[in-house]
Amino acid sequence: MSEDIISWTNQGTAFIVYNQDLLEKNVLQNYFKHSNYSSFVRQLNLYNFKKVKSNEGFIFRNNFFRKGTKSMLQLIKKRNQEDSAIQFAVQGEHASRQKQEQNLFKECAIDIKQTNTNLKEDMKLLQETSSCLIDQMQNLNYVINDVIFKVIYNQNVDIELKFKQVGQMLQAINEELKSEKQSDSQTLNQSLVRKEDCYQDSKVGSPNPYVDYNSTALNPLDYECFLDSFF
Repeated sequence: MSEDIISWTNQGTAFIVYNQDLLEKNVLQNYFKHSNYSSFVRQLNLYNFKKVKSNEGFIFRNNFFRKGTKSMLQLIKKRNQEDSAIQFAVQGEHASRQKQEQNLFKECAIDIKQTNTNLKEDMKLLQETSSCLIDQMQNLNYVINDVIFKVIYNQNVDIELKFKQVGQMLQAINEELKSEKQSDSQTLNQSLVRKEDCYQDSKVGSPNPYVDYNSTALNPLDYECFLDSFF
């Protein structure tokens, strides 16, 4: 095989055809049952070789066709076989993914069920706690109402007692005032009696020529009787 007709690229990852005519005449007939370049290219396409045109010629590349790596040649498959393998791999991956999703759904369903159970238990506990709090509030209201009633009752009792004490004090003051009034009245009556006696005594005997009995002025004897009424 002449390197002027066909050879590896410098990187060894593809081969390049420099001269199509010489390839048909000198190379293809030695390796294939035909010497048609177009048929050769179709075969390369069938095995997933990619054709790229360059200044030097046409480059053909396949990921498993590398210089010095014959072990990778078995990985080169025809397009239909590769498509089937890819389809099988895709189906297997899809089945695996579907199974994973099913397992995930089952786990989610279990988690949801457990969460629902926990929520029911929490709700039941909350209801019990709420009922207990309501009972405590009612008991507290009873205690508060009882305390308020006792406070108001005691205040009313204290007020009534104070009113009673004030009434007793007022009654005592009133009785004392009545007693003083009676005493003053008796004293005044006694003074008037003494004055009247003095006046009558002043008229006994001969009339005093120096006294005007018809005058409204105070008689000296009357004055003495008047003063005596205060002692």
